[in-house]
Amino acid sequence: MRRRSIRTLAAVLILVAAASAIRAQTPADFAQTGAYIASLQNKDGGFGSAPGQASTLGSTSSALRILKYVGGSVPDVLNCIKYVKSCQVDGGFAPTPGGKADSLTTSTGLLAAAELKIVDKPLVDSAIAYFHEHAKEDEQVRMAVAAMEAVDSLSPDSPRWMEQIQKLGNPDGTFREGPGQAFAAGTVAATLLRAGGSLVNRDAAVSAMKAGQQADGGWSKDGGPSDLGSSYRIMRALYMLKEKPDLDRLRSFIARCRKSDGTYSTTPDGQGNLGGTYFASILTNWSRKLDGEPPIVETAGFVPLFNGRDLTGWEGDTTVWSARDGMIVGKSNGLKNNVFLATKESYRDFVLSLSFRVIDGKGNTGVQFRSVRIPGTEMSGYQADIGEGYWGSLYDESRRKKTLVTASKEALEKLNKKDWNQYVIRAFGDKITTYLNGVTSVSYTETDPTVARDGLIALQVHSGGPMEVQFKDVMIQRVPSPGVWADPKAAGFHLRTVATPEGDRKYTVYVPQGYDESKTYPGVLFLHGAGERGEDGTIPSQVGLGPAIVHRGGIPAVVVFPQARKTWQSDSDDAKAALQALDDVMKAYKVDPARIVVTGLSMGGMGTWSIGGQNPQKFAAAVPICGPGKPEDVVNLLKTPMRAFVGDDDSPKLHLGLRMNIEAFRNAGGHPGYTEYRNVPHNSWDRAYNDPETIDWMLTQKRP
Repeated sequence: MRRRSIRTLAAVLILVAAASAIRAQTPADFAQTGAYIASLQNKDGGFGSAPGQASTLGSTSSALRILKYVGGSVPDVLNCIKYVKSCQVDGGFAPTPGGKADSLTTSTGLLAAAELKIVDKPLVDSAIAYFHEHAKEDEQVRMAVAAMEAVDSLSPDSPRWMEQIQKLGNPDGTFREGPGQAFAAGTVAATLLRAGGSLVNRDAAVSAMKAGQQADGGWSKDGGPSDLGSSYRIMRALYMLKEKPDLDRLRSFIARCRKSDGTYSTTPDGQGNLGGTYFASILTNWSRKLDGEPPIVETAGFVPLFNGRDLTGWEGDTTVWSARDGMIVGKSNGLKNNVFLATKESYRDFVLSLSFRVIDGKGNTGVQFRSVRIPGTEMSGYQADIGEGYWGSLYDESRRKKTLVTASKEALEKLNKKDWNQYVIRAFGDKITTYLNGVTSVSYTETDPTVARDGLIALQVHSGGPMEVQFKDVMIQRVPSPGVWADPKAAGFHLRTVATPEGDRKYTVYVPQGYDESKTYPGVLFLHGAGERGEDGTIPSQVGLGPAIVHRGGIPAVVVFPQARKTWQSDSDDAKAALQALDDVMKAYKVDPARIVVTGLSMGGMGTWSIGGQNPQKFAAAVPICGPGKPEDVVNLLKTPMRAFVGDDDSPKLHLGLRMNIEAFRNAGGHPGYTEYRNVPHNSWDRAYNDPETIDWMLTQKRP
């Protein structure tokens, strides 16, 4: 009786602790973990298990995965590739270069090769042949299947492997009774699904796995204390089956395993280690995705509008609005009028990012922007709408009182009515674009010049029946609003015009704070991406470097933002016009001709190679972002200092193309800096330009 009471009390204490624990990693937690893991890379390119420890293939593979799931980067990715390749021996992989190959390590080697996107068919083929001879035991088979999935290949041994794994369960697809039932179900389900097979009894597998979740939110292998390793094994299968256990309890268990240095232990009372950190990072990723949340919240260049604790900076009816568990919560038992929670500050041109969830998908709400309060409880302005019949639409609240644009079919297909969704709202001048869960929902151009281009941001609880809506990760990126100002030398972003043989071209120039004509300044030529092509002259400053300048509070340089109509290739009229705009600025402002840097993103990254390669004598440095160049451009820029950046989740053409450029650059004797951001797609420019070291480095470069 006493033992049962103790057990019951322990379970209650665990639940209380879980309820009060942090439910998920914050962006700051991700950053701390990423910095710690990056510090483990050694000079040989591999990673050790702890600071000062020698590199091993296992530690390297784990580190690569962790950095992917926390949004970090490998300090020297090209050297890491060399290290992984150096561990291949006799067709398989060894724990260290020159060691003896084994089956489990061969799986680890292929997992690492997949993470690094090493394109090497002979490497994969030889590993498959190695598995045929050596992958015999259950764990060896499980890991071999995982490796095959990672490199997107099939082994002729797959049928034999699946038959072997199926024997871990009963012939009818159920699982043996006992404390190890959930672990066996997770092992069988994940392995079969990864090998392209199917479950004999899906319901039995799911039931066994969910039933195995313990009071503290984790799972164990055999009924003992929960640990992250067992939880990882079972959650992999649930994630692949799109089945949700109690994710809040799981996240609380993960949080209890976190240590002050950013690592995790496999159990709450253990020591932080690479394995625990590996499991925790991936479990967090799966739990966020199952809830409809973005796996990583991009914060580079953004500032939070909500501090996660209280409603500082906002004003509204606190009987409806509150801060709870890191969320802004709007909850009513029924309202006669709409109720808004609004920022105290007004915003003009910006990118707004936030996540939202409507409990049970019931009720109507939305995100106001460029709005004002009007007498009573209403607000007037644009609304990114949320709710049945209005999901993803752009509505004009209290002004024109109508839907301006309905959501795209593609965006609605990504909608999670009862789970978390993400809105990104981009308001640049008269152009408004909204994205729902990463898909363009609305593209709208305002044609009425009397409609305000600035205003408050607000959240709505609509009149009607009871409802609850939750918002979190509410962040904003301010962008420049160029104009023609009375004093062309005043600090800020100025819209200018340059005469070219093809006619006048508009462009923007940034003038630094305290501009003084008694001294000279570094100059930067920024080349925008394909999405900013046009003739307005303003939008090139609103993506990439311009917002980074605003976020930083200014930089001590004169920056030129030309605009292409088609391309930045060096022989194009657009490229020639860009150089004419640069010359125009050098005549009008005190720019040091020996300290001019060329940089650009995407199409502009390609332009950085092309224009820089054809005019190497003009630039002190080149900084291409997510845009590769041609081989001849690499040769022409060998004597030009360079730093290049790309996300490894970008398209292979851009990611691997830029990697090849840098490899060629280094093989020819150059020493370019190179960063691949893990798990970052095309918009790697926010990371690159908002890293203070990037701009600081650019502004210190000077031609001999």
